[in-house]
Amino acid sequence: MDNHRLPGPSEASGRMADARWRELLHRLHNGDGSIVATTVTKLRETVPGYESVPSEALAASARRNIELSIRTILSGGDPSAEDIPEADALAIERMGQGVPLGSVLSGFRTSMIVILRRLIELAPNFDIPSDQVLECSTLLWSLSDAFSSRATAVYRDREIARVVADSARRLEWIGNAVSEAMETSELMWGAAMYDVPTDVPVRALAAPTSPGSGADVELQLLTWADRAGVRILTAVRSSVIVGIVVGEVDTEAEGPEIAVGLGEPELLERLSRSFATASLAVRAADDVGEGGLVNLEKLSWRLGVHTSPETTHMLRRRYLAPLDAAGAFRDDLLESVQAYLDNRMNIPAAARSIPVHVNTLRYRLRRFMELTGADLGEVDTLIELSWVLASVAKADSGPRGR
Repeated sequence: MDNHRLPGPSEASGRMADARWRELLHRLHNGDGSIVATTVTKLRETVPGYESVPSEALAASARRNIELSIRTILSGGDPSAEDIPEADALAIERMGQGVPLGSVLSGFRTSMIVILRRLIELAPNFDIPSDQVLECSTLLWSLSDAFSSRATAVYRDREIARVVADSARRLEWIGNAVSEAMETSELMWGAAMYDVPTDVPVRALAAPTSPGSGADVELQLLTWADRAGVRILTAVRSSVIVGIVVGEVDTEAEGPEIAVGLGEPELLERLSRSFATASLAVRAADDVGEGGLVNLEKLSWRLGVHTSPETTHMLRRRYLAPLDAAGAFRDDLLESVQAYLDNRMNIPAAARSIPVHVNTLRYRLRRFMELTGADLGEVDTLIELSWVLASVAKADSGPRGR
């Protein structure tokens, strides 16, 4: 051990500045290699996680702990976490060596026990009173507590930083996997890291968010995934939550409250295709006021409302513009036509669904035909009306809001 000098009397306080104490501490500091050897042995034998730490590193830590103990004894006062910068270096070093926090704290206590026992053994040789030895042991246990606090803070801060970095990398991988080409090596790395299969199809999902709603939407998605028996990985990108769905979706499970686009199944390397259909589905669903889980198959012809705005504009001009002459009665007319379509052109059932009297419904349908020139017996007309009513579903609460 290096022959560093001990602090001078002016740097010590109280009885710890006594010459007998200084001789004892000098013995600990410069001439007692047994402490280092015993500490290394006990760490190896009793503390899990130290198996891969080099003996030289353990010996250096034991010597630092001796110096730290001597400094604490000479100070004569209980140390605080701020007084132990050595804890930072040791915690960082042990984290790099893969030693868990619990083992680091246990290791430091083990080192303190070895030092304290040796001090107690030597005290009679230097005529140290027993009450002063007791006071010294109290200081060393306070040192152990202060060291534990500071080392724990270092581990916590480093772990938070690691988790944040891992989370950022995970979110980036998910976003890139669903929306753009990736290097095969990076794609496979993420698949292995996040347990995403590469040999069976998976699906992409897309869900719109508003500012500040991302966490709530992700919670809804996780709740739905649990009901549907699938596992999802999600990431927020701009105003959209994108994700990967692993497993077979239970189509009978209740869907989320918000509109969520579900893509077609694809192998991971072609997941961008699935994301394209998921995005199309959720945008189309927004245009026609559909909620819950949507895909191309569920939307069917309603996709046209989104993909062919020219057709939508033409049909709105044909069937909605003439209703302006009806004033406030417009909403009643649209409600009645929607009920008529929803109930397979069964007038009594449609009337009950609103509800109105059967004759009231017949009057409304007749008035609608008079204003628009539509023939509710023509198949083409029924298709066109379904289209145009789907296009106003988002804005109007009447036709589809009941």
